[in-house]
Amino acid sequence: MQVLPLPSFEHWEEVVRNSPQATFFHTPTWVRVIEKTYPRYKNATVGFIFEGGTRAILPLVAEEGHGALFKKVKHKSLALGVYGGILAEKRLAPEQVGAIVEYLTTTDISDLRVVENPFEQYALPATFVAKPMFTHLLALEADFEKLITQISRGRIRNMREAERRGVTVRLAASVEDYERYYRTYQESLKRWGEEAGTTYPWELFLHLFETRNPGIKLWLAEKEKEIIAGVLALYCNSTILLWHGYTLPAYDDCYPSSLLHREMIREGCVQGYRTYDLNPSVERGGVVQFKESLAAKRLDFKAYHWKKKRWLR
Repeated sequence: MQVLPLPSFEHWEEVVRNSPQATFFHTPTWVRVIEKTYPRYKNATVGFIFEGGTRAILPLVAEEGHGALFKKVKHKSLALGVYGGILAEKRLAPEQVGAIVEYLTTTDISDLRVVENPFEQYALPATFVAKPMFTHLLALEADFEKLITQISRGRIRNMREAERRGVTVRLAASVEDYERYYRTYQESLKRWGEEAGTTYPWELFLHLFETRNPGIKLWLAEKEKEIIAGVLALYCNSTILLWHGYTLPAYDDCYPSSLLHREMIREGCVQGYRTYDLNPSVERGGVVQFKESLAAKRLDFKAYHWKKKRWLR
């Protein structure tokens, strides 16, 4: 096995293009945005080439921190809790996965977290502590009208009611659109209070916009030209991934989120995407119920954590 520390972005992108299971989180674009937004993270991605020419990538960042006595470095695949894990041009054999794990655990890495890619799951050894996670996937079809019949009647009614109340959907076209989205996102956080979970700085959205990457699309729902809901979706190969979204609580009865998802699903079907990933959920019944009303099915996967044992005299 040949090891490529910090493979070139060109090499990295080729592996992603040749891997149907890749998500946008596995791309160098995502890691570059993370580095630019959070100075404490540095790219530490590793590439592997096996006998026969099969190539694999482990997107990885190193997070620098300070302990009581010395500097601490944690390695994550991937930062912000998004999908990481081993990505390969074809399915790896257990011994190939074992070789990657042996390399990682015998280098200077002492603390490693890996969020598994739900689309290409590789079991890691028992020395890694596993935590269960789940996401919801909607299988897209070329025939949108056929697909929409699988969505619950209540959700269909909400989509029609949103149109009746004057809600419209469009794609963001400028940095001003991103700024307006972010301002209303901040307002929406008041709904959850202390349960809001992870919040993101404006710079993260700005840096995503500045990539001008066609795989980054910000969908906006408006009423009387005011943004009342939005979804930031990430596109890669055959997968659409819902990464971030919100609805202003004052407009819940206009059902903008239902209309947003309908239009995203419609476009995905037309453009030939195969899967719409609604992203892992916390155990909020309403969020899970919403996703399942769109006919999305639950898929379980794991997050892993490994720490090197330190022996003291």
